[in-house]
Amino acid sequence: MKIAFLVHHIYGIGGTVRTVINLAEALAARHEVEIVSVYRRRDEPLFSIDPAVRLTPLIDQRPDPDGADRSDPLYGERSRLVPPSEEFFLQYSALSDRRIVEYLRGTRADVVIGTRPSLALLVAEYAPEKAVRLAQEHMTHTAVPAGTRTAMARLYKRIDAAVTVTEADAGTFRTTTPVPGLRVLCIPNGVPEPAVAPADCTARTVVAAGRLIDWKRYDLLVHAFAKVLAQAPDWRLRIYGSGTERGALVRLVHELGVQNSVTLMGSVSPMDAEWVKGSIAAVASDMEPFGMTLVEAMRCGVPVVSTACPDGPPEILSHDEDGLLVPVGDSDAFAAALLELIGDEDRRRRMGRAALENSRRFDPDVVARRYEQLIAEIRSERGLPPLGPSRAPAVPRTGAVVTAAAAAAPDASRGRGLLGRVARAAATRAGLAPQRPDTAAADPAVLGRGEPVGGCTADPAGAVTVTVDWPGFRDDQARLVCRSRADRRAKVRAALRPGPDGRPAALLPAGSGKLTEGRWDLFVETGGKLRRLRAGLCDLRALEGIAGRTVQLPVRSHLPYATLDGFLAVRSWVRDRHAEAGDIHVLDEGISFEGRLVAEPFGGRTPVLTVRSREVPGLEYRYEGTSSGGDDFRFLMPVEEIADARVRRHEDWDLWVGCEGVPGEARLARILTDLADLKGVQVYPAVRLRDETSDELARDIPRTDVRVRPYCAQTNEISVNVVEPG
Repeated sequence: MKIAFLVHHIYGIGGTVRTVINLAEALAARHEVEIVSVYRRRDEPLFSIDPAVRLTPLIDQRPDPDGADRSDPLYGERSRLVPPSEEFFLQYSALSDRRIVEYLRGTRADVVIGTRPSLALLVAEYAPEKAVRLAQEHMTHTAVPAGTRTAMARLYKRIDAAVTVTEADAGTFRTTTPVPGLRVLCIPNGVPEPAVAPADCTARTVVAAGRLIDWKRYDLLVHAFAKVLAQAPDWRLRIYGSGTERGALVRLVHELGVQNSVTLMGSVSPMDAEWVKGSIAAVASDMEPFGMTLVEAMRCGVPVVSTACPDGPPEILSHDEDGLLVPVGDSDAFAAALLELIGDEDRRRRMGRAALENSRRFDPDVVARRYEQLIAEIRSERGLPPLGPSRAPAVPRTGAVVTAAAAAAPDASRGRGLLGRVARAAATRAGLAPQRPDTAAADPAVLGRGEPVGGCTADPAGAVTVTVDWPGFRDDQARLVCRSRADRRAKVRAALRPGPDGRPAALLPAGSGKLTEGRWDLFVETGGKLRRLRAGLCDLRALEGIAGRTVQLPVRSHLPYATLDGFLAVRSWVRDRHAEAGDIHVLDEGISFEGRLVAEPFGGRTPVLTVRSREVPGLEYRYEGTSSGGDDFRFLMPVEEIADARVRRHEDWDLWVGCEGVPGEARLARILTDLADLKGVQVYPAVRLRDETSDELARDIPRTDVRVRPYCAQTNEISVNVVEPG
């Protein structure tokens, strides 16, 4: 059976994109599946897609595409087929009309699925008569504009079934937009089984994830967590995602003074390795068409505290079994629910196990079989013969936009011209085409298909194991290579040996001292060549709380992370002496810094903080602090001195910690963590100093306010900047 999904932009991010990919991959195990993306704005999708799923973009919107879509006269004309009430109406054009219609009229798919109302309307009107035509609803039906619902009432008569993701929304659809003869049913979204072991629910962390938009109500979650901190000050909240509300949330975190406990982590995908760092998942939305994040957390064995908002959460969660449901918009109730689970680890763990078991009903294969059953019923009702599995060989993705005509061409990789060259190049990159003799690995090595992917796990001692996932790869002499960014000649190697699951694995050579401070890129060395590792999941949950553990000198911290372009790298710190930063508070009287001078107890001696100017050599200020006698310290740094000493509009000061009467000092930094890059993630408010110049003097010398703010540098070191806004 051939199945085609028509999607607005599969290269982007969002719940619809993830669910379509999950379903397509599950169906591709037994059928020939194609995702047709109206637009392409990136070279590669943000979410990885199984090569068994064919990917066909129709219009290239990349900045420098090979084609000429942007110069096509139809590109600048508005769509005549998409309802003007459609949310993305202005993104469609006469060119998208033509490309979509060409594809639908030319497709040989047995099933065509429109994944948003505007696209389902086109499927209804232009998909082949013999094809099963399905309309997916990924938003709540009440959110569909009235003009679009009017068009649906007229054209959905040609749709075989409308599929919602909740029973509540199916009921709303039937009553709000009744279409005679239209089958409306609920099939929930599918969420794959995580590639990491379930959470043990012992960490003192609450995790939330999603787009930072108003109806997700992260503001309510932050307010609720601020109340939680009064009774559970050692707990932390991590919020993952990006969106228009980020700035407002940063300001709210600062206003409530919870910047040491609430962190806006930015977007991370996939989230599996982040969910398992938590013990509770939190969803504070006013509405959820489904609730992908709830299911993702449950599949990782994490219980969920959620508002009982329409439509998804009440159908996903079983209250007091795998999570807790609270009234919408009630921050007190949300805080109370969080505290219930925070105060009872046994209950958390019991709920986590129930969440893991109950979420199996959302496995993509379970969902895919429900779609198969629906399609079989529709074909039977229409008198069409049954269709069995028809999985086809994987089609390599190309860098070119594939039009309807090109998509129908048999084996583009054999063709001539641009499309053929790009397809052949993509096939070679994917390991699906013959290698040239001069690039083939020598026996006994066998190169894998596609690119090698490196996943990581850390143990409680901080040791990191890198596991290579490269289907078909075999080389007993292969090695993991760490290459320094600072000096490409510097390489550290470790033998790759079969791990517990049979995949090649190596312990990151951290204890040897060869991984000096800096950034290192990771490769597989095979046949005398280096193949750079793509970043897979990095399960670093074992590093939770490492900042408070016993650590010996010299301090070595080696954190794997994904680069912006998706490769695996390691951030390495090696410190003979180290001052690990703890909480930082911005107060009216100055900035307080807490932390520990690792493995150097102060005893009866006084901790000393040195604040050193980067701009003026030799200029520094020293402040005494306090300690319990262990290696802990606390300083209160007044800001007037460094503000008055400024010689430029923007200056930076670095912080060093020492002990009275003991030579030497250590740079204040945060390296005993699971986060390789804190710059822009750990953000602190500023102390604002008002210029007290009198009105009379201000006529000749304008008043200048000054802002003093602590921050995390790119090295995770703590510094302070002094800025004159203007």
